[in-house]
Amino acid sequence: MQLHSLRVKACVFSLLLIVAMCLFFILLGNSSLQSLLEKSRNDRYLTYQYQVSWLLQQSRKDLLQLADLVAVGREGDSGDVKTMQRLFDRRWEYLRASWGLESLKLYANDRRPPMVWGESARQLAPEQVREVIISGQSLESIHCARICVQSLAVPVAAGGGREYVLQLDRSLAGLLLAFREITGSDIGIVAEVRGAPAQHPGDYLENWEREVIALTSQEILLPLLHRVAAEQEEVPGLQYSKSHPFEGRHFDVKTMPVPGDGDRGARFVIVDDVSDQVEHIGNSLRVLIVFSALGAAMFTIVVTSVLWRPILRLRRLAEALPLLSEGKFDAARSLIRPVAKHSSRFDEIDVLDSTGLAVCDQLEVMKEIVSQNTAELERIAMYDTLTGLANRHNISEELNKYLHCGDFIEGTAYLFFVDLDNFKQVNDSLGHQGGDDLLRVVAQRLVSVMRFGDIVARLGGDEFCVFVRSLPADGTYRTLAEKMLKVVAEPVRIGDEMVRVTLSIGVVAIPEHGTTLETILEKADIAMYHAKYRGKNKYQLYTADLPGIEQLAEACAERPIGEVVAADSGD
Repeated sequence: MQLHSLRVKACVFSLLLIVAMCLFFILLGNSSLQSLLEKSRNDRYLTYQYQVSWLLQQSRKDLLQLADLVAVGREGDSGDVKTMQRLFDRRWEYLRASWGLESLKLYANDRRPPMVWGESARQLAPEQVREVIISGQSLESIHCARICVQSLAVPVAAGGGREYVLQLDRSLAGLLLAFREITGSDIGIVAEVRGAPAQHPGDYLENWEREVIALTSQEILLPLLHRVAAEQEEVPGLQYSKSHPFEGRHFDVKTMPVPGDGDRGARFVIVDDVSDQVEHIGNSLRVLIVFSALGAAMFTIVVTSVLWRPILRLRRLAEALPLLSEGKFDAARSLIRPVAKHSSRFDEIDVLDSTGLAVCDQLEVMKEIVSQNTAELERIAMYDTLTGLANRHNISEELNKYLHCGDFIEGTAYLFFVDLDNFKQVNDSLGHQGGDDLLRVVAQRLVSVMRFGDIVARLGGDEFCVFVRSLPADGTYRTLAEKMLKVVAEPVRIGDEMVRVTLSIGVVAIPEHGTTLETILEKADIAMYHAKYRGKNKYQLYTADLPGIEQLAEACAERPIGEVVAADSGD
């Protein structure tokens, strides 16, 4: 099979087309799936933001409720510092265990340090204490050091018009656990940007210059955060949409600032397992690729099956057309091979096949006509129409062919120039039809004495020419000339009359006395006139010492009138 054939091109181009279409739909499907995944991510992390904000608000409400309970549960009306201290000394363990407090601070005024229960954390500045007392509004803050705590400072009124500020600090660990229970995703907190780890070097993310403070699944996710930090220098925000493969799973890692901190402050880290979504996209793409491959194969097979035979028929038709110009009509018909069906069901290929066969038949008929006409034209051009003998052009071609091919080496050739004696008188007495009949008889008699391969030609009028190849140079030409004289001299019936005609023959040896038809005929004419001069019904071989026609005419003029008339009558 030739690679540049139309069949191969049709198959290849159809395959490329369907592959391009399949790639387009695969890319489109992948883009759609990725867009859905990205939209799902955005929606999910908007939900996560809302959940974190909602959990912080709930924690604040819990702290406000706790502050109210503490204020309502004071013993007696005394509001001095010692009474407050005894109160919190008795209730501290209960508050820490039941409410998850990290510390509790009581500010009597803005000039004295507060009384502290639990682990001491960041304290309020004097101006913050004054602001809470004067405004009567609570003050909330979140700060991260060793741990992240949510701090709420509320004013507390005591007896005697005294005002205190109560600061409640609660760890965000409970918030992280609640977030995981609600959303199913892991969450953690990384500290603000630090040049070096504060406590645990293993929790320090060097590229981010941050330390992991809390993480819901630290044993599993801390190595993941180390890898993400190593691969990406920037801390991924909520708009980051790249998943990270880790231990056969895929995770989305995004961060959001802790309220109250800037970009360099502490951040919530949300780790979401998106393996199911990634696997779903991969499976969908694999299914799409498989079905695309099957579709491409089926499309190619269908196109090939539909186009293969018509293209093959076109190719056979194309191969048959050159055969028509060569005249190989049967071979062309065997290549075309039209499908047997009714003409009403013909398609374009069937029309071409039918047309090809019709053209084949027409060209065959035309070739036969042309061959017949060519043969007729050749016969007219090469043969005498009256006698059927070769004409002057024919014998000239044969003579030239003989001379140029060198056949004369095998022997001597002779040209016999034949002229009928007294033909004018016979023609006048018999009429032109009788003269034509006589010429035909003479032609047949000359042919009867020739060998196979010798040529008898009529030059025109009553002049004939006989070309004989390869005769021995021992006078064999004489025997042939005498046969011609004898056979032609026999009487012949023309109509109701018996006619007898004789010949005068001039003989020229070839190539001894000429190499062209003109030269040879000229010398044969001289020899023929010498035969007539000698009394007609004779032959004469041309020799170089024979006088020319002018000298012969002068000799005739010097002879007596009776002899000249006897010798030349009928010329």
